This record gives sequence, structure tokens and C-alpha cells, in this order.
Amino acid sequence: MIISGATIIGADVYDATISTNNLSIYVDADNAASYPGSGTTVTDLSGNGRTQNLSNSAAYTVLSGVKCFDFSGTYVMRGASAVPTLSTSGFTYIAWAQMISSSTSWRTLFRSNPADHPLIIELGSNRLGIYDNTANTFYPSGYNDVSALANTWAQWVVTGNSSGQTFYINGQQVGTTVQTAAGNAHDYTGGVGVPNSQSFGYVANMFLYNQILSADRIRQNYYALKGRFGV
Repeated sequence: MIISGATIIGADVYDATISTNNLSIYVDADNAASYPGSGTTVTDLSGNGRTQNLSNSAAYTVLSGVKCFDFSGTYVMRGASAVPTLSTSGFTYIAWAQMISSSTSWRTLFRSNPADHPLIIELGSNRLGIYDNTANTFYPSGYNDVSALANTWAQWVVTGNSSGQTFYINGQQVGTTVQTAAGNAHDYTGGVGVPNSQSFGYVANMFLYNQILSADRIRQNYYALKGRFGV
């Protein structure tokens, strides 16, 4: 048997394709069909027509050869219309992102509406978790030091349902919470837009699925794209 375009890890084989089943949103700065390199409109490649808007066209940049959106400062990306809900039966967020090192403000990768930050780094620390806006409380995942990931491309993932959330980095599970953003609607990527704050860093793509992806499917996405980011 000949296997091509695949990564073999132990007894597991991961093909070089992105998992597309149950995609709600898929945007990618490296794909001209999603973003041509100018303007503020980012086209959803999932087929659901869920356009995303950049807060400023200057957000687009090329960082060490990687096409991405610069959310290290004041810019963010927000759903323009037909914003999907994070299903209580299961959702998955994935983004390849380069986190800034500063802990002087919260670092939000995903923000949902009307409340909650499904994936956030705590103010003044390097703890990964979720922020519950209703309770005005940060809940850590148990992964307490993301500092080694600063200024480095990594795959960030959070899955969840009505029972809680699970966090992955580069295809490996790193933490859990019983708190969840399930039931809220997708809002921002890369920070919080009003006012422009809680910057996360640089984001190359974003996937939102309306189910919990298995660890194998998360790793499949990881191995499909990691070569682009020199990981």
C-alpha cells in the first residue's frame, strides 16, 4: 500500500486535509477566495455565507512569510451577518494564531455574544481559560503557562457543549472547564471590538464547527496546516 500526503504518528495516520464536516465558518488569510489582500470583507469558505468583517483593512499583513490578520493592536474581525450560535450540543473553535507576549491586558482569541470569552488568557498571568461575563469571573482550564507560545505560531482549539469546554494546543489536550460559552453567538476573533481591546495577536485562519470535533479530527487539521507555519 502506498500512502502519500499523510503524516504517520505511531499507529495513527493523519491525511493532509482539513476536516470540513459540520463547518459553520471558515476564513483564511492565505486563501484569495476568502481574502484577496485588501478591503475589510473576509469571505466565509464554509458555504454558509457567514461573511466576516475586519475593523480596518490595515489588519492584513504578511508575517515572516505567513499571510495573516494583525490583531496584536486595535484591530479585530467580527461576524457581519447570519452569526451562528455555539451549539449546546457541541461546538469547536480552531485558529492558527501567534499570541502576543504582554499580559498587561486580557488576550481574547474568541468572544461570543451576549456574553463570555470561550478562549482567553487571563490578565496579569499566562493562564488559559474562559471568562464568564455574567458572573464577571475568569475560570482557568488548568493550563497555567502559555508564555512559551508567545510570538510563535500555534493551533489553538476549544471545544464545548452545555457541560463544559476542553482546550487543545497543537493537537494536544491541555485543559478543561465546567464553564461554557455554549448557547451564545459567535462575535469577535482576535480581541474585543468595543473599545478595540484585549488583543490576542496575529490570526491566520478561523474555523467554527457546530459539533465537538474528536481529538483525531483536531490533530488532522493540525497536521494538514502545520507546514505552512513552520511548526
